[in-house]
Amino acid sequence: MIDYIRGALTDKEISHIAIETAGVGYSVSIPLSTYEQLPEPGKEVKIYIHYYVRDDDVKLYGFASKADREIFRHLITVNSVGPKVAMSIMSGVSIENLVMYVNAGDTAGLKKIPGVGAKTAERIIVELKGKLGMYSSTASGAMTKRPIAKGRKEEAYAAMLSLGYNDKQVAKAIERVSQEINESAPVEEWIKTALQVI
Repeated sequence: MIDYIRGALTDKEISHIAIETAGVGYSVSIPLSTYEQLPEPGKEVKIYIHYYVRDDDVKLYGFASKADREIFRHLITVNSVGPKVAMSIMSGVSIENLVMYVNAGDTAGLKKIPGVGAKTAERIIVELKGKLGMYSSTASGAMTKRPIAKGRKEEAYAAMLSLGYNDKQVAKAIERVSQEINESAPVEEWIKTALQVI
C-alpha cells in the first residue's frame, strides 16, 4: 500500500500529474481541488495516494491532504459512484460545499454537480451523511495555492475534455463562461463555472 509520494513535480495537468522520486516517475490522477494547490513543475510536492486495483485496472489517485483522500474513499463506497465519478464530483464543487450538501441532506445542491443525478445524490446523502465530518482545508494540511499559468481558457477546455465531456458540450459551455467572467480569472473558476452550465 502506498500512503503518499514525495518528490519533484515533473508534469502538471488539470486531471493528472507526474511525480519523480528515486528515479521513478509516477502518473497520478488528481481532482481539481488538488490541482488548485500545486506548485509549479520542478518544485517538491507531497501527494497522498489512493492505490486502486480492479482486474486489469491499476491507477494512482492523488490528493493534497489526507482529508481530501478520505472524502474520495467515502465517495467510492457509495453504490454507483466509482473513482471516475468521485473525481468528477471533487472537481465540480469545493470540498467544503460537498461536505455541507451531504451533512445538510441537500439533494438539490448535490444535483448541481456534473455526473450526479437525483438517485446518486440521494444515495450519497443516505450512505455518507454524518460520516464526512467538518472539513477544514487549513486543518488538513493542504498545500499553498500557487498562481495559474496563462492560457486559462485553453486549459479549461482541455481539462473538461479530460473529464469525459465531448468537444461540442465543452465549446458551448466555455463560450458561455467567456461572456460571464473575466478572461484573466483563474482556470479553476473557468472550469467550475463551465461545469455549472454544461
